[in-house]
Amino acid sequence: MKPRNKYRTEKQNVQLLEKALSLKDRLFSLLAFKRGARRLRRWLLILLAAAPICWGRWYAINLAVEKAYSLSIDNVSYVSRHGLISRTQAMEILGIKEAINMATLDVNGMESTLENHPCIAAATIRAEMPETLHIEVDERIPVVYVEMENGAETGNHTRLFMDPKGVLFPVNENYHRNFLNAPTWYLQPEDVPEFRSGTVIREQTCRPIKELIAASNAYNLTEIPAISEIFRPKEWKMVIMLENGTEVLMQVYEIKEQLARLAMILEHARVSKRAIRSANVIPKINPAVIYADPLPETNTETK
Repeated sequence: MKPRNKYRTEKQNVQLLEKALSLKDRLFSLLAFKRGARRLRRWLLILLAAAPICWGRWYAINLAVEKAYSLSIDNVSYVSRHGLISRTQAMEILGIKEAINMATLDVNGMESTLENHPCIAAATIRAEMPETLHIEVDERIPVVYVEMENGAETGNHTRLFMDPKGVLFPVNENYHRNFLNAPTWYLQPEDVPEFRSGTVIREQTCRPIKELIAASNAYNLTEIPAISEIFRPKEWKMVIMLENGTEVLMQVYEIKEQLARLAMILEHARVSKRAIRSANVIPKINPAVIYADPLPETNTETK
C-alpha cells in the first residue's frame, strides 16, 4: 500500500504549509482555487434553495398589505344582538363612510367609540387578516320610559328609556321604533341621584317595575290592556294606569298574583259589560272594584 502523505491528510498541517508560501503563490494556488470554488458552489446552492422561500414570503406580505389598503366596507361582518342598530347605523357611529384601512386600523379605539354610545351596552371588534373585520354590537333594550313626576313644577319634561339593568339612555326613534309605545314610569326625586343619560337606578327601586312589565307581557291586550303609566307614591305601593282608563292599586310584592286577580276582575267586567274606574288588587280575597257605570237595572215587569 502506498504510504499517505500526512501533510495532505491533515487539514491543519496543510494550512500551515500554505501560510509558508508567498502571497502570490497562495492566490494562484490550485488548491486555494478549488477550495474557493467549492465554497462558492455551496453558497450558490443555498441561495437557490432560499430564493423561492424568500420570494413567497415577500409576495404574501405584499399581497396582504395591498389588500389591507384596499379593504372596502363590503368586507365587514356585522352582528347586532337585538337587531336594533343596523350595520349602516353602526358605521355612522364609527364615522366610516368609504374604505377601511386595515394597515392603520385601531380596533380598541373603534370598540370604545361604540361602547361610549349611550344606546350600546357592549361591542366587540375583531380584525381577521387580510380582509375581514368582525363587529358585534349589544344594544340596550328599553323596558320603560322614565320621566320625573315633578316635571310640571320644574319644567323638566325630559323622557329617557331604562334598560333591564336600570341604566338610563336617550330615546332614538331610528333604533327604538318597536318600543315607542312602552309605558312611562314617573320617578320621585329620591328614586334617582341625577336624571340624565348614563345614570343607574338602584336595583331595589326598579325591580318591581321590571317584574310588572315582564308579568304583564304574559297576557294579551284583551285580558289586560296595555299599561300606559306607572307611579310609585310610596316605597311599598304602585299605581298603574291602563290604556282603557282603569286605575289599579298594587303593592311591589307578589306582582304576578296581583295581575292574575286583575285579569279575573277585567274578565268579569267584560262579561257583565261594565267599565272599571279603579281596582285595588292587593287583597287576596274580595279585591275592591269601583265601576264607572251603574249596575244595569233588571226588568221585573209582571204579567
